[in-house]
Amino acid sequence: MCGRFALYSPPPKLSQALRLPLEPGELTPRYNVAPGTWITRVRHSSDDEFLVMDEMSCLKI
Repeated sequence: MCGRFALYSPPPKLSQALRLPLEPGELTPRYNVAPGTWITRVRHSSDDEFLVMDEMSCLKI
């Protein structure tokens, strides 16, 4: 289960700092993130791909 956390960096700035492509969509900073909230993540899109930044749900269990 996810705990609460915050992401203060604007996604375009974070994407630039990490040299990652930013997936299309509305990514925004999140404050006091609770379980079930959509959050920005950095992941491999597949085993042979580079890192990408997009959103996922912080699932409640």
